Amino acid sequence: MRNLTLFVLVSIFLISGCSKPVQQAEKIFPVKIMALKPQTIQSTIKISGLADSKSHSIIGSPVEGSVYSLNVVEGQHVGAGEILCSIMPLDQQNMLGQVKADYEQAKREFENSSPEDSDMKQKTFAEAEENLASAKKLYKPFPVASPISGMVISKNIEPGNNVSLKQQLMEIANIDKMIVKTAVSEEYLGHIYQGQKVRVTINAFPENTLDGTITVITPKVRLDTGTSDIEISISGSKGVRPGMTAEIEIVVARKENVIVIPQDALIIKPDGGIYVFIAETNSARMIKISTGLESNTDVEVLSGLKNGDSLIVMGQDNLKDGSKIKLPETQNNPVKRTEKQK
Repeated sequence: MRNLTLFVLVSIFLISGCSKPVQQAEKIFPVKIMALKPQTIQSTIKISGLADSKSHSIIGSPVEGSVYSLNVVEGQHVGAGEILCSIMPLDQQNMLGQVKADYEQAKREFENSSPEDSDMKQKTFAEAEENLASAKKLYKPFPVASPISGMVISKNIEPGNNVSLKQQLMEIANIDKMIVKTAVSEEYLGHIYQGQKVRVTINAFPENTLDGTITVITPKVRLDTGTSDIEISISGSKGVRPGMTAEIEIVVARKENVIVIPQDALIIKPDGGIYVFIAETNSARMIKISTGLESNTDVEVLSGLKNGDSLIVMGQDNLKDGSKIKLPETQNNPVKRTEKQK
């Protein structure tokens, strides 16, 4: 029995020793590539702003008094010089009120007078009536006219309201000429200019992008914010009202005929090095690059890549230098770098 067991063990050893080791197949990674060619890239900033009318006036009360008459409502169009309301000055209102009171008293006394003093009461009443007529000519409400043509976008008064000197009565704005007011950080002031075209989106109408033009750049930089105020005229602004919020996109840098790649293609090493993979025949090659101008999705390549290189833009996260790759059948074979290109 012992001899039989020994024979079986020896046989197993001989059989296993004679078999060939199984070689593991090299892994091939599917990727997608793009052929590099000169492109244009631009860097933009996005800032918030408020819509306003280029012609916009806040109407204040010229005197202290009460609203004697009101001739307009919100949404009404008015012309320059049109009377919006009238304010009766407080002192004149008091004097006119006293004259009216004297008239009413003289009238009652005349109507209730006895025959013996009727002539005297009639004379007093006639004098009071004359004084009232003179007071009405002398003490008139102060008219308030619109300095501009536009729409009444707000009013804060009603007839009979008491108002103080310079109190805001209403706002007039020409909504046919709309602008957006915003501010730009001082670091970008050297990259913008009057007449520059920008893109404006009114948040109330996010589906519509309006064409804008920078018309004003104030020369002063605010010390507290480090920004400079700018104004942007907008076209096609139907429906835009003063006070609406807006988002403005401004191009602050632009380069043409440069190598541009998607930011998603970048491999960032812990030491800060930036790498990409290119396809060479059936393998991937890792290359260190330096970058320049950035947009929201792309980046300019300053060194490391050439026109015509086959950049791997999908599947690169699983690759190592020299990894075997497989391209989709719809893509052409990658261009192999010459020694001069390397």
